[in-house]
Amino acid sequence: MKNKKSYTFFQGLWRKMKKNYYQLIRSQGATSIIARSFAIGMAIEFITLPTVGLAFLLLFPLIKLFRGVFSVALIGFLMGKIFLPLFFVLNYSVGEFIIGKETGPAAHSEATQSFFLQLVGQKGLAYLTGSFVNGCIVASLSYVLVYLALSAYRKGKEKRIRLRQEQKSRLLKIDMEEV
Repeated sequence: MKNKKSYTFFQGLWRKMKKNYYQLIRSQGATSIIARSFAIGMAIEFITLPTVGLAFLLLFPLIKLFRGVFSVALIGFLMGKIFLPLFFVLNYSVGEFIIGKETGPAAHSEATQSFFLQLVGQKGLAYLTGSFVNGCIVASLSYVLVYLALSAYRKGKEKRIRLRQEQKSRLLKIDMEEV
């Protein structure tokens, strides 16, 4: 029996990120489709938390609509889970800036609503708005970064393959001359 190697939390997290990175880089398809799919997954992750996970159900129809690759979108969705906690305060701040401190029915509610529901409603709307805006920005940035990284990787791979073929042809030529 093999002993299963155990990793610390950060080592395990690093290994999972590296695995997702290699799956993304080695995905088949056009560079723009891969980058678009990743960006869709990342954007959906930003609106998932405020909607209690229901936004995940949007992933499949959006991938079909934008003709993306579901597995790559899922990688973007999972990578978004790592980055989303960094944006909690920023999402709320941006949302509060956009909609203002007191808005709509939450500001002018009747006495029958509890204070807790009023607070959650207003804070939730601000957070959802900020998440949507920041999600669009992060998705755009992730599209550009994935597109550039994937293009560079594929160009380098083509160059390595070409060099390897040239070396094989040189070796074959040398072998033919010796005979």
